[in-house]
This record gives sequence, structure tokens and C-alpha cells, in this order.
Amino acid sequence: MLITDFKEIVLIQMDRQNKTWKQLSQIIGKSPTYTKQVVSRIQDGPNARKYRQMIAAELGIVYAGEENK
Repeated sequence: MLITDFKEIVLIQMDRQNKTWKQLSQIIGKSPTYTKQVVSRIQDGPNARKYRQMIAAELGIVYAGEENK
């Protein structure tokens, strides 16, 4: 199974590791709501890209990155 959606793999890894949005938000120092928006790519600025890298590292996701817009 190939999963290409970042949000989907984050949700899978969160479930496997019993992590909550609050725990992920503490990694990046933002609110759980903002963290959900970052993962869903609603927030898509340079800082959001950095936060996605941090979240991926915490969850053990190999994240190749994103194209710069």
C-alpha cells in the first residue's frame, strides 16, 4: 500500500504510537488546532513546512520534503 498523503500517514503513526494532537503541538510549540492545520496543509508557509519536518521526525516518518512554491 502506497500512502502519499502526509496527513494520512501522520494519523496512522499517531494511532500506532498512541500520540495525541496535544503531544504533537508541544513538539512545535503551537496549539493543537494549528498543528492539525499544519498537517492538513491549510497552513503552508515556510514555518509550516519546517513544522511538518519536525512532526515527521518525531513520528519516525521518512519525509522527503516539499516543493517550494
